[in-house]
Amino acid sequence: MSKTIVTHQHPDLDAIMSAWILFRFDQPTYGDAEFAFIPASTTYKNEPVDSNPDVVHVDVGFGRYDHHQPGAPTKTCASELVWKDLVLQGKVSSVDVSLSEMVHHALEIDLFHDCFWPEAAEPRFAFTLSEIIPALHRLQLHDNEAVLRMAFVMLDGVYQRLKDIHKGTEAIAAGRELATAWGKTLVVETGADDVSKIAQKMGYAMVVIHDSEKGYLKIKLRPDVSRNLDPIYDKIQQLEPERWFYHNSGLMLFSGSDKGAARKPTQLTIEDLVKIIEGV
Repeated sequence: MSKTIVTHQHPDLDAIMSAWILFRFDQPTYGDAEFAFIPASTTYKNEPVDSNPDVVHVDVGFGRYDHHQPGAPTKTCASELVWKDLVLQGKVSSVDVSLSEMVHHALEIDLFHDCFWPEAAEPRFAFTLSEIIPALHRLQLHDNEAVLRMAFVMLDGVYQRLKDIHKGTEAIAAGRELATAWGKTLVVETGADDVSKIAQKMGYAMVVIHDSEKGYLKIKLRPDVSRNLDPIYDKIQQLEPERWFYHNSGLMLFSGSDKGAARKPTQLTIEDLVKIIEGV
């Protein structure tokens, strides 16, 4: 029999994330769960909370995964309660940094600490999930479950992105630094996604990447670097015409892409590329 995950109407980020943690990380129990939405002051079918083993309340009902009842800890949230319980059950690793970061984010939002964040008043803050979810409820084009399932997809993406960031950071630590005509340059071998963006935020002017999983070679510059990649592209074209894509911004040069650029793979190695860069 399928389980039912119950939360309050117009679920916010904490309610949705707590349901997502159960759904995503306890698949044998909740992978085919149904969802129900009730007024915040009630329980599912008015049954005593946590009395039915096939029904679990999150962020509602004053049960084990709710933090609103009198006397409950004030600095926790439903996502944290679910996460801690799954850690105790051995269904989630306590060293899964990406998931623990997501739970901490949900707690920050639930405690309204986002009002202290530097970008809280900026229009780009409207692109954050905690702002989008209540806006979708106010829009009234999607019901509670539609909003929840859309947010599930976004949370899958957040989780993967955080894993990519940690993988990329480890790769950067193992990379090597060069001084080139473009400024501080990082040479790194990794299959992690978008390492260049992580490295640029760390102050690197140029990032040279060999995707060790797919065989791609990439060069990217920070947007504030004044010199473009023309000299490198010209030298590569002499060696491998038609195998590289040079972005019209002058900031990106690559062979191979997940976006499907139909070009033959490069025969150059990352060491060949470093020699070209150093020779400019």
